[in-house]
Amino acid sequence: MTGLFLRPALRALVVSSVMAMGAYGTLAADKLRGVISAEALASRLGDKQLIVVDIRSGDTKDQGKALFAAGHIPGAVHADYAFASWRLPREKTSVYLPEPAQFEVLAGDIGVSPESDVVIVHDGNDATSFGAAARVYWSFKAMGHASIAVLDGGYRGWTADNARRIESGPANPIASIYEANPVPALRASLEEVLGAEKAGAVLVDSRPESFFSGLEKHKAVASFGHIPGSVNIPHSRALDANNKLKPKVELEKIYAQTSQASATIAYCNTGHWGATDWFVMSEILGQKNAKLYDGSMLEYTLEKKGAIANPRAGSGS
Repeated sequence: MTGLFLRPALRALVVSSVMAMGAYGTLAADKLRGVISAEALASRLGDKQLIVVDIRSGDTKDQGKALFAAGHIPGAVHADYAFASWRLPREKTSVYLPEPAQFEVLAGDIGVSPESDVVIVHDGNDATSFGAAARVYWSFKAMGHASIAVLDGGYRGWTADNARRIESGPANPIASIYEANPVPALRASLEEVLGAEKAGAVLVDSRPESFFSGLEKHKAVASFGHIPGSVNIPHSRALDANNKLKPKVELEKIYAQTSQASATIAYCNTGHWGATDWFVMSEILGQKNAKLYDGSMLEYTLEKKGAIANPRAGSGS
């Protein structure tokens, strides 16, 4: 199928498939947003407007390629989350959003154009893999991409039904020209984080409670604890036992602390888990001024410009 618009019958099939799965935010005026069900994606395979981006990783670049080659959604391209340039490093740890020119090369090399309907496929094995997909999704949105969704349940969810097709072999993307149109409002800076309380913004720490309370920390983060004034909404709370997003009514309860905020800023250790909270607040709950602080605790603690609240130590420092 070619062109920008789905045929009416196919559009109805996609919408009904999405509704049957209890998904939300997936199609609006033929644009993808939020999550897409496996049924809805299956109905669109072969659409030339569609680019399925498989971000599954192994311990090495070759392992990621082998994983993809062993089996993937038909027509998918591979851009390993760990080894493609989705995130730029600081202190040898992947953290920052790529520069627009770098992102244009990455997206163009896998055949994505600004008009593409992009579906991100993670492995679906745990909450962290959903966070990887949410981070890639946020990166596309931060570069101005209009039509994108995460496959709900990931590759694990896709293969749960033996009737769904898979294919093997390497990816064969046809390179395209990608032009980024950055949206700075989706990305929080260190200065915005430092001024969040004065600006009335709610800081959302997406890490597990053990990190928030100072019982443990990421090896690259300089200090235990959290940014003062933050609320703790661990990223894993957004997902059910099958690593799919919980129903919207449940998410509204989980994120109730953010519902009346004039702005929200999600963070974690390196901007990975925080992407899940940003995704829920922005793309599912429709909060208008939600941002991700990609520098997160790594940047915040290394820059030493703000205080740290460390309950373990019994006081701020």
